Amino acid sequence: MNRKRETMAGSDARLYKLIYPIVSDLDLELGTAKYCRAKEFQASWKRSGGFVDVIVTDYLMDAPDDVIIDFSKTVVGTIGNRTPVYGKTYLEWVRSDDYINKKRKLYLKRSRNLTGSPEGNERNIIDSLDRLLDSGLLDPSGLDNSFFTWTNTPNVRKVGFCSPMMRVVGISCALDDVEVPEFVLDYVVFHESLHLAQGYVPGQRPHSKKFRSDERRYPKYEEAERFLRSLLTGTK
Repeated sequence: MNRKRETMAGSDARLYKLIYPIVSDLDLELGTAKYCRAKEFQASWKRSGGFVDVIVTDYLMDAPDDVIIDFSKTVVGTIGNRTPVYGKTYLEWVRSDDYINKKRKLYLKRSRNLTGSPEGNERNIIDSLDRLLDSGLLDPSGLDNSFFTWTNTPNVRKVGFCSPMMRVVGISCALDDVEVPEFVLDYVVFHESLHLAQGYVPGQRPHSKKFRSDERRYPKYEEAERFLRSLLTGTK
């Protein structure tokens, strides 16, 4: 069977229908258009001659047509090394509380290394947040509709992560230890909370110059960084 006759085989019919005109505008033929199941939000394309196969995250499977079209224009638009330009329709939809509340449940379900709770064996992440808020280091508005949890495994190389899209912060359970000073845990929570405050801005550098400047507002920034380096090298 040649490539022309394989067109649409194994595709999602609705997705194929919505993406087909976008690819055609580039004088290309859409081969397949499929949804992929993965923890992280992702999309990609593969070109073979005049055919293009497109894969879109299943987090958008129930999105309105105009959202999928808007996002697909961004994905397909990168053919030829074009800089991604994200449309207002797509951004407004994925930044909405309705999307976040619905898809975050799925994200957490797929995140096997998260406990799903801010309460650890020795420490509670909410206590860190309260201290940071009381000190004025964090603005409550930057924490709107967010979720904090410990990880299951004690990673000392990556002691925290943030998904601005899903509004989820994960803190390594290596810090859930009375031997780890509270100010160190608070610093990591502060760092990840700054990412939440940045919000979901695709294409933006997560550790921009402004971010690094804000990060250094933490009173014990240098001490916390030293402790984390010692934790990594096992010399604490």
